[in-house]
Amino acid sequence: MAALTLLAAGAGAFFGLNLVDFVASSGAARHGPTAEAAHGPVSPSNLRPLPPVITNLADPPNVSIRLDAALVFADPAPPQAEALASAIAEDILAFLRTVSLRQIEGPSGLQHLREDLVERASIRAEGEVRDLVIQTLVVQ
Repeated sequence: MAALTLLAAGAGAFFGLNLVDFVASSGAARHGPTAEAAHGPVSPSNLRPLPPVITNLADPPNVSIRLDAALVFADPAPPQAEALASAIAEDILAFLRTVSLRQIEGPSGLQHLREDLVERASIRAEGEVRDLVIQTLVVQ
């Protein structure tokens, strides 16, 4: 009985260690390169914070949201980056007024929100925006 217990413990440890290596390698292959590796490093001159966006959601109407974000511009940043950041903040405000709480619930909802905001920012800036970093998102 003791020999079988030791054999089972050894087999479990062996498979457990192999499973950790397998998960780590498959996760790196699935997610691909990081944003920094794909686009190069982000310099502070290319990062522009947006003014805080505070508004009510569409459903339920008594729920408010505050979003603090920053834009990552392509290298080199356009000379009108501050004006673009203000215009993009207005677009985000208008967009968040149409969003319901159910749409942004959970990790997938947050990811979809981020993708929508990046797409809107890129369209407004005519491709000058590389990414949008959500710094704080508070729903109250």
